Amino acid sequence: HLPTSMAILRFFLDRWRDGMFLHFEMVPDRLPEQLRDIIREFPAGAVQFEVGIQTFDEATSKNISRRQNLTRLEDNLRFLRDQTGIHVHADLIVGLPGEDVASFGRGFDRLVKMGPQEIQVGILKRLRGTPIVRHDAEFEMKYSPVPPYEMLENRDIPFVEMQRMRRFARYWDLVANSGNFTSVLALLWEGKSPFAAFMGFSESLYAKLRRTHQIALPVLAQGLFDYLTRECGVPLDIAASTMMQDWNRLPGRGSLRLSGLPAVEREAPKRSTAGSRQARHLTQA
Repeated sequence: HLPTSMAILRFFLDRWRDGMFLHFEMVPDRLPEQLRDIIREFPAGAVQFEVGIQTFDEATSKNISRRQNLTRLEDNLRFLRDQTGIHVHADLIVGLPGEDVASFGRGFDRLVKMGPQEIQVGILKRLRGTPIVRHDAEFEMKYSPVPPYEMLENRDIPFVEMQRMRRFARYWDLVANSGNFTSVLALLWEGKSPFAAFMGFSESLYAKLRRTHQIALPVLAQGLFDYLTRECGVPLDIAASTMMQDWNRLPGRGSLRLSGLPAVEREAPKRSTAGSRQARHLTQA
């Protein structure tokens, strides 16, 4: 409801204080000009929009009775990215009926190009009473019997592939959504499919660590550095300088020691009104 949305935003804007942080959910393809005018006024990084996209595949959208105007959706996300300081948290879901990994990857690449600060890659869950259960037989949907009842496999994504996607989602959150390695990521997929590039890193890191949790930040940094220099052919000096550029933005971190390189002392980062996670993305704007 446009008048209500405008009133809520104006209420907070008129009473704005440094240190405030707001979170709203947004329908991806609906952002009238009146709302755009108000949104432009908020400080950078102080407001987060959660944008539930789920899928870019039209057949899959039809299967889940989800109608989206993809042209308007893309225009809205580019507006938020280019003309406002809004922190965009967009989501895609793995395991929706009718979508395989290749289709998901194309949608992921499309979303990356729109520039949201965070892309949450979620695994489909079977929630009691939701309409998704009507697809169980046709699409051979199989879920974990224990909470949170995540998808194990379906007709289009076998179990092994679903495990790869689960690791991809976890590592993506640690590396990309955290805002810790924004410059390194751009180097990782330069001239490539972001999905394919990050999947390659994900598989390499898992082969090395054999775990997806309890991974210290320096371990992630070393894993990225090794992958860039050994698997992607990035020159040592470029990979190192890019990594240090990201590392020096992180608050509360000491020097970083990469194997084969001297330690580099960090510079003091600038403070921001945004939350710590959101603030790490501000340098991308």
